[in-house]
Amino acid sequence: MTEDSKFDDLPSAGGFKAINYVMSIARKVGTRKLTAAVRSKNACKACAFGTGGQRGGLHNEYSNRVEICNKNIQAQLSDNREPIPAEIFEQNSLSELRELSGKQLEDLGRLSHPLYKEAGADRYQIIGYKQALQLIADRMASGDPHRSFFYGSGRSSNEAAFILQLFARLYGCNHINNCSYYCHQASGVGLNATIGTATATIQYGDLHKADLIFVFGANPASNHPRFVKVLLECRQRGGKVIIVNPAREAGLVRFASPANFKSMITGGGEVASHYVQPHV
Repeated sequence: MTEDSKFDDLPSAGGFKAINYVMSIARKVGTRKLTAAVRSKNACKACAFGTGGQRGGLHNEYSNRVEICNKNIQAQLSDNREPIPAEIFEQNSLSELRELSGKQLEDLGRLSHPLYKEAGADRYQIIGYKQALQLIADRMASGDPHRSFFYGSGRSSNEAAFILQLFARLYGCNHINNCSYYCHQASGVGLNATIGTATATIQYGDLHKADLIFVFGANPASNHPRFVKVLLECRQRGGKVIIVNPAREAGLVRFASPANFKSMITGGGEVASHYVQPHV
């Protein structure tokens, strides 16, 4: 049981609600695009877990069972939305776009062209790639490399990351980062101070044999739900899962795994054997 009875009234995360949300997006995108997305040979676009490697995306790289992360589906389907109509930028000022919620902005579609806002303008305008690259080149030519910063995607390929850092160094700048490294710098500093290294000391497969798992300040139910399945399996083996999180995350209390039919019909299993909620 969790240490605080106030968690008992939290609903299970995951389950049919997660499936229904994914299917609602899939209906908008289309069956053909959905099928192509989930069969792709790739890593999860949400959490970077393997999604089958060269075997294709309907497998977990750790096992031979058919398995896919719903966060991966959501991310790939978002990339397959229809482009945002040009009229959206022509007819709406920046102040009007700011009034939209995050979900409303996402539902507009995906960006298919570069956008540019001139100094003093109140809206974006769609420009071509040639003009966009020229604007970037002009700004870089007039800028100071020592006051520049290059920031890349943690989901890009190793080759793209290599080209980015090479380009930055040719420009004369050594201020380079990516979203994955930046996101984990805080945990890296903490790990380095406590165990002497900021990198992982185990393999993913080790978690399937663990008797005790600590989860500090993370929300895998939202960010990488396949890991919650590992936590549930640990509990089923008689192991302990200790959650340390200042926030009340429903998915770390109970979670209904879409990959487990029994879990779905019973409302999910208990994730945390102890939930420590520090006041920070």
